[in-house]
Amino acid sequence: MKRFIYIITCAIGFLLWWCLNAYGQDNVFFVPDPETARWSYLEMDGNGATTATMVYSVDSMTGDAVNGSAKVKFESAGKQSSEETAANFIFYKFKDGEFTIDMNAFFEADVLGELIDAAAGAEGIGASEEEKKKAIEEMRKLIEISGEVRGIPRYPVIGALPDYEFVFKLSFVTMTVKGTERKISGKEKLTTPAGTFDCFIMEETVTTKAMMQKEVEKTVSWYAYGVGLVKESTYDKKGKLVSTTLLNSINW
Repeated sequence: MKRFIYIITCAIGFLLWWCLNAYGQDNVFFVPDPETARWSYLEMDGNGATTATMVYSVDSMTGDAVNGSAKVKFESAGKQSSEETAANFIFYKFKDGEFTIDMNAFFEADVLGELIDAAAGAEGIGASEEEKKKAIEEMRKLIEISGEVRGIPRYPVIGALPDYEFVFKLSFVTMTVKGTERKISGKEKLTTPAGTFDCFIMEETVTTKAMMQKEVEKTVSWYAYGVGLVKESTYDKKGKLVSTTLLNSINW
């Protein structure tokens, strides 16, 4: 009887621990607070030399980080962060708390319109709304997209993750991106210029094929709740470090 009571007590204790932890994480995601966050990364080469600074902020969001989408602005600067060289957008979607890159959003009408405006401006010419509409229609006829690019799940568990494949076709050009050997390999407390974070480690092999060329890279990424990506190291197929992305600052 004492043995039985001991087992039941341990089981109840574990259940309470699991429920408390699950509840505590229920509203926490691998993204910063979209209302106030502005965060930056240092981009470094394989030798650890800083090559650029990337500054991110949420431009707009639909839904929430469970099921929704976000348009994130990022600005790229050279070695001196005051020397801005480029600004662009990246699109994310959230499904059951997992965030992925929304590749289809890059080819929505408003995004293509912005690209056309930018190209026309660079050429010093203007484009009427009717001309833009026709150009967008023609571009979308040539574009075909299938698959997706997966991210880290909302509740990571050490072990294997599903592979993914993304295919982009533009006329006769095809690009394929595959994520394989994906897994959550562990947890680690990581310190960066932005602070110290409790991270999950995700690993994957990314194979890109386009124009008769093939590139294979391995990435090791560190993610923290309420922050997202804290660090990412990229290695070539021979295991040589190619680049590192490191969280430099974050403001809520």
